[in-house]
Amino acid sequence: MTTLTQVRDGLFTRLDTIAGLRVYKQVPGNAEYPAALIYPPTAVDYRDDLGAGSYRVQVVVMLLVPATVDRKQLDLYPFLDRTGSSSIFAVVEADRSLGGLQVDARVVSAQDPLDLGDMAGTKVYQRAVIVEVIVS
Repeated sequence: MTTLTQVRDGLFTRLDTIAGLRVYKQVPGNAEYPAALIYPPTAVDYRDDLGAGSYRVQVVVMLLVPATVDRKQLDLYPFLDRTGSSSIFAVVEADRSLGGLQVDARVVSAQDPLDLGDMAGTKVYQRAVIVEVIVS
């Protein structure tokens, strides 16, 4: 069975194909931007209603750009688009197995409102992208 660590690493590898996006598996002490942080699963549903021991998890990919000027928030759009070389949706759809794992991953939303936060002492604009993964 695929582990959650393998899911994280597979998602990291897919996101790391986006040119110019710095991908982190943990909250860094000093980030470079634009950045994508892969948080531990926010929802894990261990019920076996999917059959064969499969279960569903949701992973938050937090996108961050510096808030040095207001227009920097516009830099988030290419990552949220459904198509294009910077699209998180497109890179996950291109390999929903996240590198041959026993999973089916898909981007389901970018539901959180645009937020102004802090990361490693820097003001940032952030948007959460939710990736749902069925793990077998």
